[in-house]
Amino acid sequence: MIRFIASLACIIVVAPGARAADVADLFPPGTLAYAELFDPGAFGPQLAALVKGTPLEDSIPFIDGKKAAAKTLGEFRAKRELAELALFLSPEVIGEFRKLGGVAVGLVGFNDRGEPEVVVAVLTGDSAAAGLAARAFITTSTNLRKVAEVSKVPIFQFRPPVVRYDPMGRPALDNEKPPTEGPHEPTFAYTPGLFVAGTSKAALAPVIKRFRGEEKDALRTTDGFKAAATEYRKPGVFFYANAPDLFAKLDAAGRAAGDPIDSDLLAWLRLTAGPKALKAVAGHVGFRDGGLSVTVSAKLDPAQKNPLADLLAGPAVKVEALHHARRPATFAATVNLPDKNRAAALVGFLDAIAKANGELGRLPGDVLKDVRAKYKVEPNDLLAKVRAVTVVVPPKQELPKGAKPIPLFVLHFDDAAGATAWEEFLPKLVAEIAGEEKPAQPSSEVVEGVKVSSLPGTGLPWKAAVHFARKDAVFAFGLERKPVALALTPDAAASVAKGLTVPAGDVALLGAFNVGDLFALIPTPASAKPGKFLEPPIERLGDVIAPEEHLKEAEKARTAFLAAFGELPPAVVTVRRAGDELRLEMFQPKVQNGGLTPVINAGVNWFDKLMNLRDPNRPELYDGPRRGRW
Repeated sequence: MIRFIASLACIIVVAPGARAADVADLFPPGTLAYAELFDPGAFGPQLAALVKGTPLEDSIPFIDGKKAAAKTLGEFRAKRELAELALFLSPEVIGEFRKLGGVAVGLVGFNDRGEPEVVVAVLTGDSAAAGLAARAFITTSTNLRKVAEVSKVPIFQFRPPVVRYDPMGRPALDNEKPPTEGPHEPTFAYTPGLFVAGTSKAALAPVIKRFRGEEKDALRTTDGFKAAATEYRKPGVFFYANAPDLFAKLDAAGRAAGDPIDSDLLAWLRLTAGPKALKAVAGHVGFRDGGLSVTVSAKLDPAQKNPLADLLAGPAVKVEALHHARRPATFAATVNLPDKNRAAALVGFLDAIAKANGELGRLPGDVLKDVRAKYKVEPNDLLAKVRAVTVVVPPKQELPKGAKPIPLFVLHFDDAAGATAWEEFLPKLVAEIAGEEKPAQPSSEVVEGVKVSSLPGTGLPWKAAVHFARKDAVFAFGLERKPVALALTPDAAASVAKGLTVPAGDVALLGAFNVGDLFALIPTPASAKPGKFLEPPIERLGDVIAPEEHLKEAEKARTAFLAAFGELPPAVVTVRRAGDELRLEMFQPKVQNGGLTPVINAGVNWFDKLMNLRDPNRPELYDGPRRGRW
């Protein structure tokens, strides 16, 4: 797999001069979703700045040193994968990358079985290698065979040779019948100036025909694309999606496949933004001020109801609200609720989130109706007293076995009366969620000088007790006593806001997150139990190496990699609302010119340890269908 990816990378960065000027002209106007590496010439130096000061800046002495330190033949051979990784960001590759005319990927539709049709197009621009890599990939891959043509351009798919055996058991090739086209599988084509890869001949055909001038209409000429490109098509990664068409085609594809196509992201977009309210999604990934910036814009139809936009209609937030969110935290964010229709906006958003998570049964709004009827209280009046909400997601929570973590919530009020009212209301709300006839009597404990009350978790969906506390105009509740107690008192020095690069201007939402915690969610062989990926003992040319030892080394390297993110300042998240647009930006400072050196060094070491787990004598442990791929 590593060598296959390396081959494709070489095709992308080493190829002949192109005849087309803009890669977006190759995609049909009905393209549903599109992403592009725009202006590689300007973006290349920015990529090179990522590895400045790391071994990847000049990999030759680094790889040679790793070979010299290898203790077994298996470890020595594993350095090939490490070297291939280093090649991706070598000065030579970056130099060729800068000469490209464009690289883009698009979802161009779905076939009649509901399978997505995806195509990658590479305009080779002024790269000097004259198609050597593309031709080498197609011609030296023994199982890559021509299965069709588009505009006289051959189309290739993987086809193993057909072998027949004579009565004596001697093998012979059977080439009497040409290979046939598969309907949905890896498919490739090359013509001077253009390399394309995709899911079928049908996916590649529109791109090839436009490159050869046989079809003129293009994605770049559509109104939605032009509007998005004006704002976000700049050096880096530009992306765009026609939201109404995408949702409609996804629904049709799900019906054709007999299984709805969905994901957490799509469900969240459908229910918090609404498929009718969302007109287009666009954005950009790139570098500015030495950091990495990800911007996502959602264009909304103001005539349609939108739970997310309603929630974010409040006054601009201030960083002081984040002083209630203590470190460590995977994510923390604060938002001011709207001045008008506050309860309706909050309940509508909570209901949408519940639907997006696939929850069955009563929605939050239904629970509040039942509380109103049972306890003769008006939840909307209580919700209207909440001025702002701060949400904190801890990296780890100490919970009972089988419990599900939920965030810590901090509610901000205009006065202490609002916080007191919520202190009295929460036991009733918890009892209704748990299906209890009457509220439990909370117990209490003094933690960090704060009286923290607790309600049992019996019957609650998350199967853990709820702890809550109040101080002045602040009320907090969560699943751990100490974080609840600490959240009541703002502390800038101990909060997630310390070191946060707060942007200028008004924002509807302000937050911070730890990038390392996101990587920690990725499962790896090193985090598996010994014997799941490696079966002891493994013989390597006479050496017997305990798999537990190598797994421990890889796990130690993974831990060091995640810890290296601690040297980075926190990333900032903002949401701005301007007219019919919601704009989300995530910015991670100090990633260029040595800022990522600790992370890259630790990541390369982790990759090296993972490659040491590969046994060259038993590749089926890694690439076979019984074990899966990693």
